[in-house]
Amino acid sequence: MSRAIVAAVIAVVALSVGGSQNERETTVDLNQYRWKNRLLLLFAPTRDHPRFDSLHGSLMTRKVDVADRDLVVFEVLESGLSTLDTEPLDPGTAEMLREKFGVAEGSFSVILVGKDGGVKLDHQDHISLEEIFALIDAMPMRQEEMRR
Repeated sequence: MSRAIVAAVIAVVALSVGGSQNERETTVDLNQYRWKNRLLLLFAPTRDHPRFDSLHGSLMTRKVDVADRDLVVFEVLESGLSTLDTEPLDPGTAEMLREKFGVAEGSFSVILVGKDGGVKLDHQDHISLEEIFALIDAMPMRQEEMRR
């Protein structure tokens, strides 16, 4: 199956999952962000996971820097409310993201997806927001953005 067909199937599944639950929950098609945003996906068992909590806190205090880098932040939790830029994320979509990026249950993972849709970082240990920003700032597309 071609990548376009697989992406379309994932999008249809993601969009059909959330209707029966809370209508305020967000479903997502990752293709809508291509060439517009970078995606930062934080996966953790719960919100009180130490690595998740640390990175989440940094993101909350650096909102301007996050926006400047065109980052859309997904917080995908096994237990508790998953979010997409602070909006509730449909549980089915959260599970689809976990499967898409191969994140095992019970684990912590940080995944950075570039504007081109490619995975630029897949990290399971502690990583600081500064390290993530440095990686983004070294990307050719980001270098061009900073020149403009």
